Amino acid sequence: MADNTQTVQAGGTGTAQSDGAVVSEDGIVIDKNKSQEQYMVEAEGKYIVPKLVREKFPDLVKLIYETESMNAEEREYWMQIMPIMTEEQIVKFREILVNEKEQLSKLDKEYESEVSRINKTQAAPPIDEEKLKKKLAQIKEAEKSEEEAEKSEEEELLKQLEGMDNA
Repeated sequence: MADNTQTVQAGGTGTAQSDGAVVSEDGIVIDKNKSQEQYMVEAEGKYIVPKLVREKFPDLVKLIYETESMNAEEREYWMQIMPIMTEEQIVKFREILVNEKEQLSKLDKEYESEVSRINKTQAAPPIDEEKLKKKLAQIKEAEKSEEEAEKSEEEELLKQLEGMDNA
């Protein structure tokens, strides 16, 4: 059984699975290991994918689904508009998606290395059980001595009070 948790992405929500894949709000499984063809098959099951997009831009369909900055409506919009975009616009669009993917990957690596560094520097020293037991015994002994002293003081005060009552 997959461990699913809700995640919020920049463009919408998805359900993260234990294998690292995310099911987008439109039901398409976003997995970096999937091929362009696999994305195309899933996209065609959800949307009308123009023939030109299928033939010329399968790489863009994969990039569109793997971006975290789009929701389902935006993904559909881009698939529908690609056939009327100029070659220059397509190149720019591809550059934007590739750049976003690279930047997010770079941030993920930096985050992981920072977490790793913090975990290494904040590692708790090993616990010396013998030393801990001795310290606890000392504390108990000190508490016992303190209780005896308080009890002794209490008895002394009671004797003084009794002496005042008798006088």
